[in-house]
Amino acid sequence: MQRGWKAAWLVLLAVMSWPAGACALRVELLQSPPGLDGPPLAAPVLQRVEAAEAVQALRIPLSQRQSEHWLRLRCDGALPPDASWSLVMQGAQRLGEVTFYPPGALPRRVLPAAQLTAPSAALLRQGWVLPLPNGWPASSTAYLRLKGLTTEPALLRLARADELVRERRAASRSAIAVFTVLTLVALAMLGIYARFRDLLYLSYAGYLVCLALYLVLLSGDAAQLPLLSNFIAHGTTGQWALATLAVTLQIVFTGRILEMKRTMPRGARALRVLFWLHVALLITLLIGRTRVHGWYYLAGNGLLVLGAPLTLALAVLAWRRGVAYAGYYLLGWVPMLALAMLTAANQLGLVPAPWAEHHLPTAAVFESLVLAVALSRHAAHRHRIARLARDSLDRDALTGAPNGEALERMLESWRHLGALGAPRYSLLLLQLDDLAGVHARHGRAVADAALQQVLARMRSVLRAEDTVARVGRDMFAVVSPYATHESEALARRVVGSIASAPLQIDAHTLELGASVGLAISDPGEPAAALMQRARDALHRTRGLGRSAIGIAPGPRPVRTMLSPQA
Repeated sequence: MQRGWKAAWLVLLAVMSWPAGACALRVELLQSPPGLDGPPLAAPVLQRVEAAEAVQALRIPLSQRQSEHWLRLRCDGALPPDASWSLVMQGAQRLGEVTFYPPGALPRRVLPAAQLTAPSAALLRQGWVLPLPNGWPASSTAYLRLKGLTTEPALLRLARADELVRERRAASRSAIAVFTVLTLVALAMLGIYARFRDLLYLSYAGYLVCLALYLVLLSGDAAQLPLLSNFIAHGTTGQWALATLAVTLQIVFTGRILEMKRTMPRGARALRVLFWLHVALLITLLIGRTRVHGWYYLAGNGLLVLGAPLTLALAVLAWRRGVAYAGYYLLGWVPMLALAMLTAANQLGLVPAPWAEHHLPTAAVFESLVLAVALSRHAAHRHRIARLARDSLDRDALTGAPNGEALERMLESWRHLGALGAPRYSLLLLQLDDLAGVHARHGRAVADAALQQVLARMRSVLRAEDTVARVGRDMFAVVSPYATHESEALARRVVGSIASAPLQIDAHTLELGASVGLAISDPGEPAAALMQRARDALHRTRGLGRSAIGIAPGPRPVRTMLSPQA
């Protein structure tokens, strides 16, 4: 008798714990010709899935060859007509128009996300919310007509209004938090770029900005940020353009942080090909817009699925070869790239991983913080090297500038910086044209004073991050972290500062000039080799006249001799 009462209590508790009016969903994919005006009531069933629980999401694959799909939905039980329940469809984001035939109510037509220019109440962040105005009467049937080609399965579930509100609020808070973190890290990287002018920091900052915008658009909360209204107006085109640009910048960042040109030239060429493929894809999207939407996501996700394993393989090789900060790259990027690849594979219908896209924002925040630490350490290390050169105790007794030994240590420090994107720097070797004649005509005291004035003029045109050292009787060296045309401009400024006006020393008026040999470092190049190339460039300026500038041939094209008068 007691066992009977216990069994009755258990049944009562089970009934009380079951959601009021809940029913388990059953979905059938129907075989039907396209262009029907109404639901195919007697169409054969291609596939059937059933939910074990009332609110369980059903995953039903859709044929990749059909441009129109009909789904029949039934409920084991009934839902009350209190408008608190809705049918939620997620996945299959590339679908076009959706028409819902709710039980006992008029059909509801929902436009695809690509055709929406403003947020719609019917459009969930990654799917559709389809209300049930009359609930779900017992033994009734609903239909869904889905238009458009897709490689993704459809996910269907029943949800209450209060549950959807909680989901939306939580997703909104999460999206804004992710956007804030990524934006702050991007601003920090821009600040470091402004200090060192290294494309490594700029490419990562640009990647983070594109990623932050893409994730907030994907979340559906872009309308809360007024500056994103233009992207919302462009719909799917703007969203895909941001995603492609983010991947493109990530490829640039990868090549620099892994020092590909120095450690793996073939890998660098492979990344370069991948980069230009993404650039071509982005240009195609910007020109074709909605005309290429039918296949663009297939091409973009296909490149991602192919490129992610290549990137990870290169990162592992770089780490095994001792590339500095390759470990940070792997720690931050492996979760991000793995989820991005799973998301692409899910959208292509290769792997059932609808959860991967949900975890992308968390992985993005983790990756941004890990690599921000790495890049901040690298920037701090660069600053310490420059400060060490300025504060070195190995000084020239006459001018107070660092001497040749301090310069050599500085060059070796640059070489072993960990490169982190293999930053190239410049060495300017400057020799005064007629200091020996000044010494012969006016004596050593005047020659020494001329050296001090020359150094003062040079420092007046150098930047805070440039370092000048005296490496010989009439020779100075300038190390600059800039390796582009700015180095040539710096050489012209230095030469011009010396030759612009005569030196006034006591009653003597001296006109001095200087010849410069400029060499731009190759990643990992020994300091002695760089110094020799600068000496060779300086030697070749002989016979070119006063204040000539010679540029040493690097590992690539041989540069011609320049003259400041040209």
